Amino acid sequence: MSEEKKMRRPNIPRAVQRELWIKSGGRCEFRGCNKYLYKDGVTQQPRNLANIAHIVSWIPTGPRGNENSERLATDISNLMLTCSEHNNLIDDSQYVDMYPVELLQKFKREHEERILRVTGMGQAYGVRIIKMWSKIQNQVPQIGNQDIYDAVEPYYPLEETLNIDLTQVEDITTAMTTIERVVNLHLLSEQKQEKYCLFCMAKIPYSCYLGYVLGNKVKVDCFQYFRDRQNWKWSGEEQPGFRVINPQEEEKTQEVNVLVEVSGFIDKTLLPDNPCYHIQAETPGFLFLQSKRQVIEFQIKFRDLLSNIRMHYGEDVTVNLIPAIPNPIAFEIGRTIMKNIDPTVILYDKVENGIEYKPVMTLHKRVRQ
Repeated sequence: MSEEKKMRRPNIPRAVQRELWIKSGGRCEFRGCNKYLYKDGVTQQPRNLANIAHIVSWIPTGPRGNENSERLATDISNLMLTCSEHNNLIDDSQYVDMYPVELLQKFKREHEERILRVTGMGQAYGVRIIKMWSKIQNQVPQIGNQDIYDAVEPYYPLEETLNIDLTQVEDITTAMTTIERVVNLHLLSEQKQEKYCLFCMAKIPYSCYLGYVLGNKVKVDCFQYFRDRQNWKWSGEEQPGFRVINPQEEEKTQEVNVLVEVSGFIDKTLLPDNPCYHIQAETPGFLFLQSKRQVIEFQIKFRDLLSNIRMHYGEDVTVNLIPAIPNPIAFEIGRTIMKNIDPTVILYDKVENGIEYKPVMTLHKRVRQ
């Protein structure tokens, strides 16, 4: 029998195992997995599901083995905490060439640096998550927790998530009542100085109304779901902005139309015959909104437009708001309205047959002093 066949897998000292568990956060270090390894995923009972994998095999003839195998066999720099699936994958002869030493070292380094960074954060980095969803074209959207965790980094979600489930709501009045009740009970009554992150996949009128009810009373960042890359992460790159288009003749009238064209263009022939103002994306489309800076720019332009309309037409004018927008812009519209100053705002939406827009909600009723 050869010497290599006589070799036994070395026992990894308990101190080394403990250090590896701490550095990995008890999670699989294979990039993209992050599975928690001390609890059964179904029963939630405590259970050790971890494997300690070697980057350079403990035996020279093993996966990625070399002349340093014996020296590195119990060295923590050569060990990864993994789930069974990825432990088997990286050592499988069919795939082993896809996972060279340098790549696995990078997996380990990235994971352990992230765990160190996240666990080193103070309470100031905690954010409260708000999720709101409704049926959209008879489909119930899913907002995954892992996607949320990735989106809010370097912050971390606090334990309790506020869920606003509107999937059983059949009419807009019930939706408005539900949103008001949840906000007043859980957000406005507690007077907490927490930061909130909103993940919303709901009908646009619902998002507008949530923003309106919240106003600027609490700090809320609203995130956008990107279908093309299937995540909620804002881009940090420079993005195109918005333009405001005024009507050619701003004659005095009791009603004006404000068309917000971000996801696409709106057919003016389907609207009431009033002067039309546009807040328009430079390149309207479903992929236009990519960054937080665009949301901030929109908020400034929308605020200025409402003020200009009030100054020109007077406080009794009614603003018919016709949107083609994603959820973060809808939320910002509601939040930007100043309840004690702005004119009445009527929200329009396209009816099911698609041949006209109709009013669906009085988003804001002017307060007469």
